[in-house]
Amino acid sequence: MDLEKVKIKRIIGPTPSGAAVLLGNDVKTFVVFVGFYEAAALIREINQEVPARPLTHELIQNIFLGFDVGVKHVIISSILENTFCATLILEQKVGEGGEGGDEWRDRRNEVRIDARPSDCFVLALKNKVDVFVTKEVFEQVQDVSKMTDEVEGSLAAGAQMEGHSLGDIEFDLGSSEGEDDPSENFLDVDDIGEGEDVDDDEESR
Repeated sequence: MDLEKVKIKRIIGPTPSGAAVLLGNDVKTFVVFVGFYEAAALIREINQEVPARPLTHELIQNIFLGFDVGVKHVIISSILENTFCATLILEQKVGEGGEGGDEWRDRRNEVRIDARPSDCFVLALKNKVDVFVTKEVFEQVQDVSKMTDEVEGSLAAGAQMEGHSLGDIEFDLGSSEGEDDPSENFLDVDDIGEGEDVDDDEESR
């Protein structure tokens, strides 16, 4: 499978209706829309904030640790009915003395699990592993590099884009986890601070 390595570049939002995650590399930048709570989880992870009690992604991570399962990487694998699909690649090492004798010693079991991109992004950040996109998906998505560069320049200059406010920006993307337009709030991953106002109570849904 041909893959393109990408990284999370920015998060637009969150707003009550959701957020947009900008991913890409030197070739292309594209958008994946996620829900509010998923965006909040991403921002918590970027800020390295630890909730008082384990939330969903912390629970999953603790289960992985308990069974000695590692996250190898994640893949945005396809677009089905206007929605991104992702694959979580897990690996479990079979240690010495395991069932099956010496033939299983130091072998690794790999498991591929269908997952939402938003969950994969959080787990990738937690485990400091790479995010990949299949060539097929990478060729389908709209490149928004120029658009985001223009917005970033406008923000730096404290001005509006020609004839448009920042809130008028729309990304014409054929795939998402949510249907709403992104907000005008561009957050660089390196610049997201502890003061971001996000709701930690994702269990209240």
